[in-house]
Amino acid sequence: MSDAAAKIEKLRNEIRHHEHLYYVLDQPAVSDAEFDALMNELKRLEAAHPELVTSDSPTQRVGGKPAEGFRKVQHSRPMLSLDNAYSQEELADWDRRVHELAGKLPVEYTSELKLDGLSVAIHYQASPEGDTQLSAGLTRGDGQVGEDVTSNIRTIRSVPLSIPAKKLKKLGLPPTIEVRGECVLPEAAFERLNEEREREGLPPAVNPRNAAAGTLRTLEPSIVANRQLVFYAYFLLVNGEYWPQGQTATLDALTALGFRVNPHRGSMKSVEGMMQFIAKAEEDRATLGYEIDGVVFKVDAQPTQQRLGYTGRAPRWAIAYKFTAQSAVTKLEDIMITVGRSGKLTPTAMLTPVFVGGVTVSRATLHNADFIERKGLLIGDWVKVERGGDVIPKVVEVIHDKDHPRGTHKFEYPKTCPECGNTVVREEGEADWRCVNADCPAKLRESLLHFGSRGVMNIEGLGDAAVAQLLDRGLVKSVADLYALTKQQLIALERFADKSAQTLLDEIERSKKAGLARVLMGLGIRFVG
Repeated sequence: MSDAAAKIEKLRNEIRHHEHLYYVLDQPAVSDAEFDALMNELKRLEAAHPELVTSDSPTQRVGGKPAEGFRKVQHSRPMLSLDNAYSQEELADWDRRVHELAGKLPVEYTSELKLDGLSVAIHYQASPEGDTQLSAGLTRGDGQVGEDVTSNIRTIRSVPLSIPAKKLKKLGLPPTIEVRGECVLPEAAFERLNEEREREGLPPAVNPRNAAAGTLRTLEPSIVANRQLVFYAYFLLVNGEYWPQGQTATLDALTALGFRVNPHRGSMKSVEGMMQFIAKAEEDRATLGYEIDGVVFKVDAQPTQQRLGYTGRAPRWAIAYKFTAQSAVTKLEDIMITVGRSGKLTPTAMLTPVFVGGVTVSRATLHNADFIERKGLLIGDWVKVERGGDVIPKVVEVIHDKDHPRGTHKFEYPKTCPECGNTVVREEGEADWRCVNADCPAKLRESLLHFGSRGVMNIEGLGDAAVAQLLDRGLVKSVADLYALTKQQLIALERFADKSAQTLLDEIERSKKAGLARVLMGLGIRFVG
């Protein structure tokens, strides 16, 4: 090895060591100025010897933007959701079911904080140099198919660009592995982001989770690098299967491989132990420096996991305990009616904006006419708003005291459709009013948006603006018409050029392979799940 090559490799190893101390262990050993000096020296040497630059060098984290945007890639195995529990009773019911299904197999649980970020899958493959290098980074997407955001994942300092072969060999792992985890935006970075947006005259980001998701889908890697996302690893897969050593061993292995693993975890065998961990997590929640919305419990032993198996959407061997919904009091300014794809008229509370659980809430669901009647809601009432499971805002009660006077007038539920003017009906035994006009424009609009949504046919680009134009021009009168669209028709629409039109057509063509189950879901036939 030449003197230059030896010096470059020594510098790389030293920088990787300090990156690991700073970004993974939170234990910096040098000042920022000293670290920058090491990095600048490496950049100088690599510029003088470009033939020695490697893809896993610390200088190569920030590369060029993707030439064609983010392509979609099938996951090695689905990235499933988790079932939720909101009380000790629900957690106990899950524990009972686990023991019944496990039979005589051992049942012990690992507990981890439920990070409020964006799930990603990172793939590593053997390199010609002998180590294992980062080859791809995918978002969760719809769970089956994710977006390739490799160029952005590479900028995250807590993600190793390469893993020494000796570390993998010591754990009995092959050179090709997959690591799954959560990308989060720390609260301090979120505050800095909103300060920058304020200086630029832009509206603030709503919450760290949305900001993290938006950051990871930014087409400019240098912006991602500046946002300072953090990756926490929690799953290790080999050939698309979970590593068979169990969850506790998996977390230890990920730590040994150089990944950041959340330190707040535990092991227990009882619901009492779970509730103790939950209480401690809620106590620590405000001081963590990043957002969590619950605790995840997983059966530790992999043979027991296999015995328990999966439902259609979630593993039976894991559950997310969601923290108590956060609430606030605000004023009901009005009630707006929207028409869904089935013709259902849904009332929405228009609220004085209020901050609830990290999000500014200005709307909340009111379910149906019976709900409004049952709560005795009046326009102008003061109401308590919760984010159920810290996600969906809902009105839970009317506040009526000397500081919160009652509203001024009663809301009259419409007798005709606000979109098409046709009569609405309420069938016997049902709570909902529906527009029965088959040609109601709102029903068609919502049907198209539902059909193209991520969890259904996953047609990227078929959003509100595109659907509105397709309907205005009379190009689409049913979901079937999407498959007859031409490039010439799309180019005639606003904000569509040759490339964007072709991209949407490619997405529509790809959706033909989505499968019968998704087609049925997309058609939205009542009573057909």
